[in-house]
Amino acid sequence: MNHDVENVKQAKNSFNNILGNKKYAGIIKDDKHLSLLLDLVEGDKNNKILDIGTGTGYLAFPLAEKFPTASVCGIDIADVIVEKNNATVKEKGIRNLSFEVFDGLKYPFPDESFDLIVTRYAFHHFPDIVDAVRQMSRILVKGGKVLISDPMRNEKDDNGVIDSFMRVKKDGHIQFYSSNELDKLFINSGFTKEKQVITDMKFPFAKQSEYIELYDKITDKDKMLYDISEKNGIVWVNHIDVGNTIFVKQ
Repeated sequence: MNHDVENVKQAKNSFNNILGNKKYAGIIKDDKHLSLLLDLVEGDKNNKILDIGTGTGYLAFPLAEKFPTASVCGIDIADVIVEKNNATVKEKGIRNLSFEVFDGLKYPFPDESFDLIVTRYAFHHFPDIVDAVRQMSRILVKGGKVLISDPMRNEKDDNGVIDSFMRVKKDGHIQFYSSNELDKLFINSGFTKEKQVITDMKFPFAKQSEYIELYDKITDKDKMLYDISEKNGIVWVNHIDVGNTIFVKQ
């Protein structure tokens, strides 16, 4: 099986199981961060908005409320949660929001379909990242914007420590990108960087031996990059920068 397809399959199986989990929802829920993202996309040109890797619609639902005259679409590989989201849309009578399932590789939209693309905590799952950015450019209008909100690899993390921990989950994690890597990806596809706001987050890894084994193997220097600690059998990443970055299609 194609490696990209296998990664998507792995992610789909994982997120169909965990997106409805209250513990997982609590980890990714952050009202202050959500408010920041909504402020970053202020403007009157957001007539058509796409949320890639929408999950439970954590960002899509507030966007539809913030921009009542816009058409908002959330796409995700997790068909179970997409069905639930659409049921919520119907139940609440939301007229400007819809959710669609996609294959995680190709964005099923014509050229220049959107004014704004957003993605929160999903960018590190995109299998072919160069192609994904090119596709974003294709479906954006000229002058359209992309908001990428995702944890970033520390520039000094030469050993890919954070990615090693993330891949234990087998949820289709590809890699986190440093700020410089992110810039290059978009600038090479014809974007300019408009703004970046750095926030941070912390999160635990499940209580299992693979995380402890990794923790015991890495150097104190690598642990310091993300303030990684262990308590009662649970490994914690106490600090990782989250880049909230806006790129503009030229």
